[in-house]
Amino acid sequence: MSTPALDRPAPRPPQRQEQPRPEERPDGGKRRRRGRREEFRLGARGRKLTLALHIASSVGWMGLSMSMATLALIGYLTSDPGVAEGAYYAMYVFDETTVSLVSLVSGVTGVLLGCGTPWGLLRHWWVLVKWVLALSVAVFAWVYTHPLVLTAAERAGETRGDTYRPGTEAAVLAWTVPPVFALLVFLSLLSVYKPWGRTPRGRRHAEAGARRRASTAGAPADTPVTVAAVDRLADGVVGLRLEPAAGGPVAPWTAGAHIDLVLPSGRIRQYSLHGAPDDRSCYRVAVLKEPEGRGGSLEAHRLAAGDRIAVRGPRNHFPLADAERYLFVAGGIGVVPFLPMIEEAERRGADWRLVYVGRSRAGMAFLTELERYGPDRVLVHARDESERPDLAALLAASPAGTAVHCCGPDGMMRAVEELMDRACPQGTLHLERFTPSARPASPEGDRPFEIELSSTGEVVHVPAGRSALEALRESAPQLAASCEDGLCGSCELRVLAGTPDHRDDVLPATERGRTDIVYPCVSRARGARLVVDL
Repeated sequence: MSTPALDRPAPRPPQRQEQPRPEERPDGGKRRRRGRREEFRLGARGRKLTLALHIASSVGWMGLSMSMATLALIGYLTSDPGVAEGAYYAMYVFDETTVSLVSLVSGVTGVLLGCGTPWGLLRHWWVLVKWVLALSVAVFAWVYTHPLVLTAAERAGETRGDTYRPGTEAAVLAWTVPPVFALLVFLSLLSVYKPWGRTPRGRRHAEAGARRRASTAGAPADTPVTVAAVDRLADGVVGLRLEPAAGGPVAPWTAGAHIDLVLPSGRIRQYSLHGAPDDRSCYRVAVLKEPEGRGGSLEAHRLAAGDRIAVRGPRNHFPLADAERYLFVAGGIGVVPFLPMIEEAERRGADWRLVYVGRSRAGMAFLTELERYGPDRVLVHARDESERPDLAALLAASPAGTAVHCCGPDGMMRAVEELMDRACPQGTLHLERFTPSARPASPEGDRPFEIELSSTGEVVHVPAGRSALEALRESAPQLAASCEDGLCGSCELRVLAGTPDHRDDVLPATERGRTDIVYPCVSRARGARLVVDL
């Protein structure tokens, strides 16, 4: 059975290597090295100033365009030559001075924002469409509108008599300038609603950036392994011995650790390690066959000696506590992480007891080797032979300072949790879950929020009803995650600003006020934004 993340204080995030600070520029911009090339990025002040100029010039361009559209219609519809001449000369003055300036500022700041922010020039369809259409409007104004306005003004000034009849120039202006104004309004709506996704170039850039950020953040890499042996441990339980495909030792691990199995189908499942931690020749895991599960255990049961798969980890969210006495409560395949814990407790000379509950003795793995410790230390309760154990009595009999470690089905876990405060207030509880716990609804609800990526300044919107992990994967598709249920802790992100709304089963109740980490597969934000180290 897959081993989920555990209810215990999460480990401190590993220290990251000090990265060279980007070179500060007088204009607030920065240059970030990407391999052999440099990629320009606006700093926070430069980005705000450029964005303010872009918005102001764009609004000014739109307002002047509306004025020119109104003047073009007046010049076309009026029969008074003086009114027509005044309208066209006003258009000429606007076009010669103010419109040219604001369109130039809007275009330059738009390109600067495209090159110096995570939006990226030509990386999003809405940016590409806006850029092409805005450039078309500017070209149209310089090549066609400007000379037509002057010609129309001169024709109106040459009109003799009381009646003015607009010429071809006036008709062209009347039928083109108002649509140009409408087009500028459409471009403003594009900036607000961003209706399209990434271009092919943008997708390639996002994938490359995600790989780069994953390597910088130390995301777990897949390690190829060979299935060296498959052993039947009990009814419906197989043991897999996994050896590095390239030879050499496996990564070090401690009692309570688990690894991710990357199965041939791409499914990723977590399994607790057993065996001797100082045996670096292989990993050993035990898998319970779950016909009604999501398919991972069935696929693992189809593995044969010689098959190649991959692993990630190991990680340990369920370490053996530092205590003089231990009570281990295991349900079914939940006994696996306790095997190396018992060995470690023996080496420490600590007092320990194991309560091992299963449906039947035939389906209880490792039963024979555990019973060798004697019935005074290992209490076996097979439900086809005996009644359920009296957990309250067992907890109450635990001496002060006992560390209670529990792993098994959700019902048993909830029962132990509910009994601890009443039956064993003198002990400490440490849990490892198989399935997400049923938590009460968060007072924050599922309201939308934003996540800012510190490495680029990109802001990811997380709508209500969608997980932060799903939203982040649009910008970081290689973001590491396994269970995606708040159990395994593989998606852990470091929080630099903001307050997380923890909804995972990795952190215990005493640690749920932490603001330095978040598990985005299930957790959200208590405020409007989180800034994460990504």
